[in-house]
Amino acid sequence: MNSAFNPIVTSDKPRPSQAASWRSDAVMHGPRLLVFGGTFDPPTTAHTFIAATAANALGVDETLWVPNQISPWKQGEPLTAPEHRIAMINAAIAGHAQMSVCTLETDVLGPSYTFETLASLRRAAPMAQLWFLCGADVLSGLPSFKNALEIVSHVRIAAFDRPGYAAVEQIVCTMPPLWQAAIDPIVTPTPVDVSSTAIRKRLQEGRSVSGLITESIENYIKDHGLYR
Repeated sequence: MNSAFNPIVTSDKPRPSQAASWRSDAVMHGPRLLVFGGTFDPPTTAHTFIAATAANALGVDETLWVPNQISPWKQGEPLTAPEHRIAMINAAIAGHAQMSVCTLETDVLGPSYTFETLASLRRAAPMAQLWFLCGADVLSGLPSFKNALEIVSHVRIAAFDRPGYAAVEQIVCTMPPLWQAAIDPIVTPTPVDVSSTAIRKRLQEGRSVSGLITESIENYIKDHGLYR
């Protein structure tokens, strides 16, 4: 891995020598990169499913999971420490050689703004093709994000349906032409519920989370006394 990128990408899993990720040769040839941001508190099997589905649909070389330090929309809410969320993401992506954790946002104190993260990634990989993966809930509000036009200038938007929200195709029809042209809908059999809130509630109530998170993440949560 090119040392220039070591500060922003971290992963405990072995990487295949041929992986087209953050090496200089990959960047020189314009890698296709999917950026998946969120709190991931904890990362769910649905998170991994949609990341893999989008990566396959778009034919990307690497998927970067970017846990935030503090969401601008959730300031003041309790949040599990970044080191625990990063460890759980690494557990969630075990076996997915083309997925890794990017710590751009957790390395900086304060709110994490999407436009800043994407601008940093664009500077690090100026020739890369970038997609920002988000659900319909986020998509509908993207044009109102801080410095929103900088977001659409750096990346394409890969968006998927979520239960309880309008379908991506419906949302796209209501957006300005500039945004419409930048969106790639990710088709799934049913809307994807990536919310971690219900899982935290089930854990706090001592209820089963089987199938909602991986066994390794469930064990990590128990070992570290999280979500009590």
